[in-house]
Amino acid sequence: MIEIPIRQSWLNTLSNCPEWARQDRMGLVTQKESSDMLRGNLVHGAIEHVGRLMILGDDPSFEVMLEKIDEMFAKSVGSVDVWRDSHERIIEVARNNSFAWYEEVRPLLYPVGVEEEFRFTLDERDGVRLVVTGTADWINEDRSIWDWKNPSRKHEPWEKKRWDLQSHVYCAAFGSTAFNLVALVDGVVQRTEIERTEAHTEALKDLCWSAAELLQSDLKVWPKRWGWWGCSPKWCPVWQAGECRGKHLGSDPW
Repeated sequence: MIEIPIRQSWLNTLSNCPEWARQDRMGLVTQKESSDMLRGNLVHGAIEHVGRLMILGDDPSFEVMLEKIDEMFAKSVGSVDVWRDSHERIIEVARNNSFAWYEEVRPLLYPVGVEEEFRFTLDERDGVRLVVTGTADWINEDRSIWDWKNPSRKHEPWEKKRWDLQSHVYCAAFGSTAFNLVALVDGVVQRTEIERTEAHTEALKDLCWSAAELLQSDLKVWPKRWGWWGCSPKWCPVWQAGECRGKHLGSDPW
């Protein structure tokens, strides 16, 4: 039996740009650490800390989140390669988002799992097994799944309900139909409830089998996608490495 592991986050990369996904899979490129990532990590870390305390039966105050943010920032600030905001602004937004989560979202939650890793067999066919892996932010006692995002702007709920991959994977992994996508945008909470059924899981299987075909091929390059915002030296590690369009257009083409 050939086992093909597929990580949920890699599926998103594949959807955005297959060649980026190929190079990422082979370890040819790495994403630069940015202040945007740091902001998200600070909020995720603070929520995780509170969630683990809640599982133990504690009722932590908001000050616990603030202390965790300051602790994580001190440890991580030196690893950031690209700063798009000042240190002060990153901390300010992380605190704003954490406060909004604490006041508006936390009262709805009773966690049974936080940063819950999963690995499950999605499907088997002709001697090939698809194994999907990932980490869910939060599993609630009613088996609903919650995920936190820290974007710069709100999303369109209908787009997430129609196209979001993460909800497909997580609901299949934990046998749930309820996925709550919570965007924290500079202190404002946007919650989008997404339902995923067995039909969505069957569609996910088809998607992953299409990925498996590429992974089992001997292609030296996969299709390249230019027509999206991530095809830029600002965001794409393949471009930043001087490959694909970066080979021809350089690091400052516009």
